[in-house]
Amino acid sequence: MTGSLLAPLGGAEQYVLELARAQHAAGHDVTIVTGWASPEVVATLGAEGIAVQRVRSRRPHAPNRRGSRPGALLFHALDLLDSLRTPRALRRALATGWDVVHVHRIAGIGAGLLRSTPAPVVVTVHDYSLVDTASNLLRRGVVAERAPLLQRLRTRVISRAAERALIVFPSEQLRERHRAWGLRVPGSSVVVPHGWRIGGPRGAAAAPASPVVFLFVGKLLPTKGVHLLLDAWGDGMPGAELWIAGAGPLDDAVAAAARAGRVRQLGWLDAAARDTALAAASAMVLPSTGPEIFLLAAAEGALAGLPVLSTTVAAPPAVRDGESGILVAPDAASLRAGMQRLLDPAERSRLAAGARDLAADLDFDTHLHRVLALYARAGAREPEVAR
Repeated sequence: MTGSLLAPLGGAEQYVLELARAQHAAGHDVTIVTGWASPEVVATLGAEGIAVQRVRSRRPHAPNRRGSRPGALLFHALDLLDSLRTPRALRRALATGWDVVHVHRIAGIGAGLLRSTPAPVVVTVHDYSLVDTASNLLRRGVVAERAPLLQRLRTRVISRAAERALIVFPSEQLRERHRAWGLRVPGSSVVVPHGWRIGGPRGAAAAPASPVVFLFVGKLLPTKGVHLLLDAWGDGMPGAELWIAGAGPLDDAVAAAARAGRVRQLGWLDAAARDTALAAASAMVLPSTGPEIFLLAAAEGALAGLPVLSTTVAAPPAVRDGESGILVAPDAASLRAGMQRLLDPAERSRLAAGARDLAADLDFDTHLHRVLALYARAGAREPEVAR
């Protein structure tokens, strides 16, 4: 169950589909319940034998569009209401007789669903929507250390709704941030890193490349640090190229830089094209300006044996500073200094070795076994009251 499956799919949505496909291939009956879905996504999944069931979302507009402030206020009010009760359409969907309900995102659906089904409930945390209506902890572009009063009140309600669920966090840092923002995290919660897979060669040894290719992959959003990356890159670096893959609101900014000959714009890449880009890259650069939960592109970089340059505020779990990549302050000068550091072949090779060490923990087949074990655990345990 997830709030939306709208193309182009973000990292969390891609993970949900990959998990559904792996479960289906293992012989399980899988249905994805969502509030919004692109027809092409539904058609593709249907052809693969995976059903998609639509339920009415409380969002006044699609999640990939920006609405009015009154509409946003109404949405958040309904979101709180749906944490206290579950809409009728969703109750009908939950009454189908599932063996387990795996919830990935509650935005637009409501946290009330967590206690509205007799089936065991597993919640995988992909964003901060359990504690923040904005889902990102950002206030005026800065990460807030403490939740505002209204958010804390909402989180109390959600904490009660989530008492019987098994909550899965991709990292310990993420679990602690949720605690800091007021979520009463049950002692039964677990930390299980997301898994991922790539189609190309895994963990290839980094070799000196000429030119050095820095690769960005992701949605072209301000929070992904696209403007920051363009500012840091400036007119470029001798012996290096910057490739930017993705689509989104900042397409025009990237296109302007490409027309000026500063970067290479790859557009949105399918899985095969992404594997090709990873094989040609020397390093990943992912300068998100907000906290990241998993950051799929960072995992892809580690699986491909590439060092990853990111920011201290993003701190993706697949990057260990100084071991498998580099974390820098989210400003243009620091980001450029990190890129210059990666121009050194010896430094890239050292960090690439660390990235290869991480790859085993990201193996998706291993991850699938972990998820199935969580389902069994959720079904066997008694509901636990959070304290």
